[in-house]
Amino acid sequence: MPFRLLKTMTGRLDKIEITLATMGGAVEEQVAQSIIAFERRDLLLAEEIRHRDVEIDDYEQSIERQVVALLEARRPSGSPLRRAMTAIKIAAEMERIGDLAKNVAKRTTVVGDLDPSEAASDVMPVVARMGRRALTQFGESLDSLFRGNAEAAIAVRQADDQIDDLYNSIFRDILVSMSQSAAGVVLGTHLVFIAKNFERIGDHATNIAERVHYTLTGEELTDERPKKDNTSLTGYPLKRDTPGRTG
Repeated sequence: MPFRLLKTMTGRLDKIEITLATMGGAVEEQVAQSIIAFERRDLLLAEEIRHRDVEIDDYEQSIERQVVALLEARRPSGSPLRRAMTAIKIAAEMERIGDLAKNVAKRTTVVGDLDPSEAASDVMPVVARMGRRALTQFGESLDSLFRGNAEAAIAVRQADDQIDDLYNSIFRDILVSMSQSAAGVVLGTHLVFIAKNFERIGDHATNIAERVHYTLTGEELTDERPKKDNTSLTGYPLKRDTPGRTG
């Protein structure tokens, strides 16, 4: 490819990746704010988060348009093609993370109106800690992308089981609380969904790390991803009969 065309293509890719970085920052802020709203039961902040989601959608559409224009004009191959296609895929992953943060905000508007003394409320700090772990996972996946570090991308992938462990623990604790007090069922149900949203954010961050590795090396990570979410196999703990009761 002539140098002038290569330079033009590189310039376009750089602009796409600048938009991607800006989108990443917006999504990171969206997740961080959703955690704060949840921890503080801040209904106004939760409502703001829900309405800001359109900004993230706009970024994704902008990246898609830029990549399509590049493909139509330059027909890249090799590393430039991987960079272009990765930008679209990562933008889609980040858009989904933004949706999950919005879902947390939606649940927060309900949780914030519930009695904070209800059973299962003691699990809330652990759910928030899980959210911060997922946020860290996402931030590290972005760092691996913009620093061009394939080893860091692998580290993000390997750390995914930490979030799964937290989710499994939270899920069991909430089931126990719900089995002991019917009053905590509503709060417990919403907390399970919020925790699941954070777990899915971790999954999408790991997907981003895998795309980063492929972009940098041209090699897919084919070994099975560590996955330790075993909640589908967890039974509901039944209440014990009251002593002396027959039936």
